[in-house]
Amino acid sequence: MSQTSKPILPISLWVFLAGIGLTALLLLLVPSEKEIDQNLLPWNSHYTADNHLQALGLTLNKSTVSDAEKLFGKDVEVQIFSKKDESNKTAEVFFPYISVAAITGSLTLSLNVPGQMLDEMYSRGVKTTVNSLGNRQVTPVKGDAQKLLGYTIRNVTLAPKNKLTERGIRLRFGEPDRMTENADGSTRWIYRNKGVEVIFNPDGPDALQYYRVQ
Repeated sequence: MSQTSKPILPISLWVFLAGIGLTALLLLLVPSEKEIDQNLLPWNSHYTADNHLQALGLTLNKSTVSDAEKLFGKDVEVQIFSKKDESNKTAEVFFPYISVAAITGSLTLSLNVPGQMLDEMYSRGVKTTVNSLGNRQVTPVKGDAQKLLGYTIRNVTLAPKNKLTERGIRLRFGEPDRMTENADGSTRWIYRNKGVEVIFNPDGPDALQYYRVQ
């Protein structure tokens, strides 16, 4: 008696079933938006009841760099910048890589540092780099760099790895309160209630800048 052969599934059906299995696996690996701290999402910036701007899980003028390290890791670069004549000094902390949900990019924090303290740290710097415009970038000594991690954050700039799209920004942020076009070809969308300025830059990285937008 001949054995009854098992039916053979068409190749197209195998491909379809494999696709379902792969999709299910990806859904298990990628966290849903409910599992993500909503305060970390770039489009959920807002002003608190006491009128402080919260963005990317940080409260401007309250949170410190140490708070940011708990969210984004300790791979940071600390620098002090000035104009050519050594005026307008600012201390900044740079996170070269961060990841929030499916968004990756770099993060720059500008700090609230008293002028005299900043002058002293600047003068003790171990390395000075001058760009083509004459503006200066100073690397502080290790002790000063560590001390800067305790200062509060004045504003935040997120530079996503991927280019921003107008459609994507409208879907997440809504319609801007104001749009401006600059001489360098960049376009800025202002969202006052969210405290964010979205910068579309055709010749460089796009950016989201969080500060007390007027």
